Amino acid sequence: MIGADSPLLDARSISKRFAAFQALDDVSLNVQAGEVHGLLGANGAGKSTLIGVLSGALPPDSGSLTVAGLPVALGSLTASRRAGLMVVHQELMLFPDRSVEENIYASVLPKAPFAWISARRRRRQVDEVLQRLSARVDLRARVGDLPLSHQQLVEIGRALCAGGRVLILDEPTSSLSQPEAAGLFEAIRAIVANDAAVIFVSHRLDEVLALTDRITVLRDGRLVGSWHTRDTDISFITHAMVGQLAEEKPRPSRRSEERTALAFSGPLPGFAKIDFSLSPGEVVGLAGLEGSGVSRALEAFGGIIQTSARIVVDGRQVTFKNPLQAIARGVVYMPPDRKLDGLWLDNSVANNIAAAVVARMQPFKLLSRLRLERIAVERLQQVGVRGSALRNAVASLSGGNQQRVLLGRCLEARPQVLLLSDFTRGVDVSAKAAIHGLIRSLADKGLAICVTSSDLEELLGIADRIVCMRNGMIVADRASIEFDKRSLLEVVSREAA
Repeated sequence: MIGADSPLLDARSISKRFAAFQALDDVSLNVQAGEVHGLLGANGAGKSTLIGVLSGALPPDSGSLTVAGLPVALGSLTASRRAGLMVVHQELMLFPDRSVEENIYASVLPKAPFAWISARRRRRQVDEVLQRLSARVDLRARVGDLPLSHQQLVEIGRALCAGGRVLILDEPTSSLSQPEAAGLFEAIRAIVANDAAVIFVSHRLDEVLALTDRITVLRDGRLVGSWHTRDTDISFITHAMVGQLAEEKPRPSRRSEERTALAFSGPLPGFAKIDFSLSPGEVVGLAGLEGSGVSRALEAFGGIIQTSARIVVDGRQVTFKNPLQAIARGVVYMPPDRKLDGLWLDNSVANNIAAAVVARMQPFKLLSRLRLERIAVERLQQVGVRGSALRNAVASLSGGNQQRVLLGRCLEARPQVLLLSDFTRGVDVSAKAAIHGLIRSLADKGLAICVTSSDLEELLGIADRIVCMRNGMIVADRASIEFDKRSLLEVVSREAA
């Protein structure tokens, strides 16, 4: 039994070096029972390394850890799990073809061979976990058929079923809409109400302010400080993380009646007919909740899915049977899941970018490694990634830099129209500001850009024009300066008449 004022988790003087790089330098963190604690920092600040140390995945060079007053052996996954320290990663690790019940109970399967599992006991345990989360999820449902917000709850439920008392949630809302995130927040509050604690890692600072009790900020592997959330605001936190960033202001619409870079008229697969156009030099934000048709629309524009709609690119009617045909016409789609659909994680940064060059080469043409690397370096400079990362595996980069590499490859495809789906998912405020600046500079040079984001505030900050969708239909098309966050949310979430 720990004292009322004793922290549930107490990590002290954690240091970790990788070769010449000091990832963590004397970092301490304490979290109270019943608390949601925000762990913040720009990409490369040391958050992932600290999470790795706390979970037992990484042995530190020095430091100590106690949970509920008891020492925990550092560098041991088993010791951390036994202490109730669980990590729910941004990329969910579920069995999509199995049921909710089977996924949640997978964390406590008996290790002894031929052990008997009581179906009644299993269902009771899983049901208790879901009740603790206040989650209404069908235990028999196939996980792959669930919306992402429910899959997130299943992953958290698995951690709780395994005895999780300190849960580390790494970017849990990166792919959720704001209403879905609100449902997750209710589950998080239900967790900490039972003398547990949650360490909440997010780049969405408005969520951090709304949900957390305290925050801790890291920068360059060092502890900047810890504060009660009520004593901070976005400006304070941003300055602590990366220094003051310029405020983003929406621009008036650049829609042109004379030139159209992309026009789409016809049905979306599974939805009704829409009419959409995009002008050169314009940034258009597609806004909508999950199931609204926003993602489907962007995929149809980019040839990811086939459609019978009329598509016109730069004055010429075209038909896209696949993404390669779209790219050949100058329409390039960047997928939202960089790890699953966008990048070869085990391959080098140079090869990932050079793939765009190879795709447009003539058959039987010899490849020059030096030429490909020179092209890759130029793109890395453009998107703000150090050239020293050229031959590193993409998996070794931070999430923000991975996203920039993917954007670099899309740009190397030489697009006239760039389609960016949830384009800053899991990216910190510093990297996000840099990507926004790049997008605006590309638009200033005449590139037509269409973006989607689960963060409506981001759309307001980056887009010239906002196109709102509900139930596969366009319900509003206005300059972004005509919206604020509240009015935009009302439009996309209002029930269709």
